[in-house]
Amino acid sequence: MACVMILLVILIFSVSAFICMECQENVTTVEGHATLLFCILDPDNENSTLTWTKDNHTLEPSPRIKMKGQELWLLNTTSSDAGLYACQSSNSTCSMDSRVFLSVEAGPCPSPKDPALALEGTNFTLDCNEELIPVLGQRLQVQWWKDCKSTGVQGSEFSLLNVSMSNKGSYTCMVIFRYEDKNYTASHTFQLTVVKKEPVVKPSVIQPHNKTLHVKPGVEIKLECTVLIGFGEESKPEAAVYWLINHSYVASYPELQENLTTEMREDFLLYGNLTLFIPKVLPEFFGVPFQCIILSPSGMDTGQVWLSQDDDTIHAWLIIVALLTFAAVVGAVLIYFVKIDLILAYRQCKTPNDGSLYNAYVLCLHGKSPGSSTAVDLALRILPGMLEQQHNLKLFIQGRDTDTEESIHNMTDVLSRSKAVVLILPGNNGEENLIPLSQDQNRLEDSQLSVLFSDIAHSGVPLLLVESEEDADYSLLPGSIQSIVKKDRVLKWKPTVQPNGRFWKQLRYHMT
Repeated sequence: MACVMILLVILIFSVSAFICMECQENVTTVEGHATLLFCILDPDNENSTLTWTKDNHTLEPSPRIKMKGQELWLLNTTSSDAGLYACQSSNSTCSMDSRVFLSVEAGPCPSPKDPALALEGTNFTLDCNEELIPVLGQRLQVQWWKDCKSTGVQGSEFSLLNVSMSNKGSYTCMVIFRYEDKNYTASHTFQLTVVKKEPVVKPSVIQPHNKTLHVKPGVEIKLECTVLIGFGEESKPEAAVYWLINHSYVASYPELQENLTTEMREDFLLYGNLTLFIPKVLPEFFGVPFQCIILSPSGMDTGQVWLSQDDDTIHAWLIIVALLTFAAVVGAVLIYFVKIDLILAYRQCKTPNDGSLYNAYVLCLHGKSPGSSTAVDLALRILPGMLEQQHNLKLFIQGRDTDTEESIHNMTDVLSRSKAVVLILPGNNGEENLIPLSQDQNRLEDSQLSVLFSDIAHSGVPLLLVESEEDADYSLLPGSIQSIVKKDRVLKWKPTVQPNGRFWKQLRYHMT
């Protein structure tokens, strides 16, 4: 048994002598700067022997490589210094390996190493002390750069007052030190993130503000109140939302119930909806304020509802007014569509006594073609057939009722005894489908037409313009006539018009 114990102690001691601890870190530096690598030592063994290697090659001190205790300094680091560095500390009982993988950047600023957080609106200080950047020899100067551009600030600390979002970025402190009569630079970069300050949101009642509800006694109702509570979910525990009835808490009425629901909307704003259930409206609820209140450390707001007793008489009057309004609207629409029919029926029953001999003077303007267009056919055949034969109207048609000379000399008298003047315009499409011109359908000369147009313009008799075809030729009308043409008295003729169509009704409406 004693032999077994001796063997076990020897085995434990032997294994402990070969325990190997390894750790590795990654370090980034900049060309031309001084770089410091640390060797991790066993704190319980002060007599450890240090050995530095790079890529498995033993390092020896040189004017550019300095070894001081557990520190390895690379002065004026070059790109060839990049690689795997290993430090082995060993003694009679323990061996420990520390590895560092060094990356060398072109610079001039190293990549950020330490993240820093600052709250918007506060003051913040970055510290580049000797513990953060130890040096060989004597510190001469500390310069601060932001986003790798010099700020002009010097000193171990860089202070930011009333931090804003524009302050975020990378901050590099450049430490210039002197060692063995030469100046060197060591650097460290912080990555500053600015946290946006939560906005101060005052609570408010969205609705109701000052609302009146008409209800009957004894009915069941719900009162809804929408409020803005604050910013984020953390604002909910700090806020109180409740109803008051005539300045008393709802707890005074056990039969009433309150229910609050919340919802997070845009920009992290928290809204609430407080419902007050009233199973039976009591007489004492009328004429007193129902107040919805939101209270938080940021402020207070109130909305108000009044209950008014519903009156059936008011409802009856509202229904009557609504029906009368509807009837008036329907009547106005019907009158608009049947106005002309009503007026024509009235005029047909009434005996005319205005002294007019003719219902209309009809003048058909000829196009540029030698034949007779559909405009002439409308004037000499279709109009008389419909208006004179079927509706007993009397027309004075130029070219049918007198010869040209007599027509011109007596035109003032004819116009004064006519209720309307009808000008029929031909189309401007080449005058297709010409009808042969009979001998008694003489055209007026331009000089005669000029006199005739002048008489029409000065007669004061209402003028109706009939477009007999598509693309009516308005160039046949002088300016004196075009200036008195009204849009509501321009009619379009189509062969498909029915005898009781709107075209004929409009003509008769202006002629009778």
